Amino acid sequence: MAKSGQPGDANKSKQSSTQPGSARQQPKLIKEYRTRAEREARIQRILVISMIVVAVVVGILLISAFVIDGIIVPNQVAATVNDTQITVGEFQRNVRLTRALRNIELSNAVAQYRAIGISDDQIIQFLTSQPPYSTWINEMQVPDQLGNTVLNQMIDDEVLRQYAAANGITITEEQIDEQIQNFFGYDPVAALSSPTPSPSPTVSPTPIVSPTASPTPTTTPTPEFTPTTTLTPVPSNTPAPTQNATEMAESFNTVRNDMFAELRSQTGMSDADIRAYFGVLALYEAMRDHLTSEEQTTAPFVSGRIIVVANEDSANDILAALAEGDSFAELARANSTDASAALGGELDWRTLESLTADFGQALSDAISAASIGDTVGPIATDAGTYVIFQLRGREDRDLSESELDQLRDVNFQQQLDELRANASVTTTSNWVDNVPTDPPFVIQGLS
Repeated sequence: MAKSGQPGDANKSKQSSTQPGSARQQPKLIKEYRTRAEREARIQRILVISMIVVAVVVGILLISAFVIDGIIVPNQVAATVNDTQITVGEFQRNVRLTRALRNIELSNAVAQYRAIGISDDQIIQFLTSQPPYSTWINEMQVPDQLGNTVLNQMIDDEVLRQYAAANGITITEEQIDEQIQNFFGYDPVAALSSPTPSPSPTVSPTPIVSPTASPTPTTTPTPEFTPTTTLTPVPSNTPAPTQNATEMAESFNTVRNDMFAELRSQTGMSDADIRAYFGVLALYEAMRDHLTSEEQTTAPFVSGRIIVVANEDSANDILAALAEGDSFAELARANSTDASAALGGELDWRTLESLTADFGQALSDAISAASIGDTVGPIATDAGTYVIFQLRGREDRDLSESELDQLRDVNFQQQLDELRANASVTTTSNWVDNVPTDPPFVIQGLS
């Protein structure tokens, strides 16, 4: 008989405890006992953490975009003029203001042409073929072209500001007010003496100066003109023709306030910003008067006949026909694209400066070197056309007020070009990808 407490008994006890069906089983792992609610709670925590991570990432991206677009980009340098920086933010504000003003000016032009019975098709044809409207329309639809024009204008503005400051030339609030009045064609002095003002005041176009900027944007094909017909209303600029001076002043104030409100809405600019734009126009006028104050009151005038054609081959064909004895007048009527074609190419007496403004310096130089009766050409113009000119007369004449103004404009532009050439001007590429396309291009009044 085996004794109890022997080692064999212990082994038997261990063996029996591990036999299948034994009443004593090993306990299961704890995670096997996790409830379904615990598993779902764990998944929920993972989802919440994931959502928080995503939200944080999105927030970082949004903040980064805000910092880049709202702080970093606007403070980048678009150009430098004699150590004075023009920032991308300043450039963008000027682009938006230019877009808004051009919408207004183009809409006003439509209203004026419609008032004299011109059809929409004729208006569109005129606007898309005649500067400055055709230039504005092209630039409004090609952002880098508009950006190039605006940046160049800002550079010229800064060059002029610096020259004015160095020479003690300042402008007053009254001069700014006068520019705003000119924009609407409102003359308070004339209003006092005339009880029946014109019902359709003209709009003074924004001066455009287009020297070449660097970098030059890639040439973009000019899109077809597709005016929008659902448009933001443009303030009315048509005072009643029977208004007295007080009523005219009230109408002007209403129109001006409406336009300022529209510009604030479309550009985000303040009234002070808008007045600063007109302040630049006032400075241009003051500078023009300063730089051309000793302008001569007489100038060389020429008379002659002109033919303008689209390409050099056509011009050479016309020269060959003239050499064979064909009539200049008939060739002009049949071929010239100039407004004088219906008159056989006849031009009234013109200053050389006015011909330079219309056709370029090369034509004026050729006429100056020609003798009476000579025919010069073909000469390429700044617009890409070709000119044939027959000189018929030359003499010094007194300038009319309008001719003197035109001469001053031409000479002022030459002096402005010289000031810019002598300035230290650099541009960057920071503006190229940051040209605003708002407010959208819209023309009021076309059906």
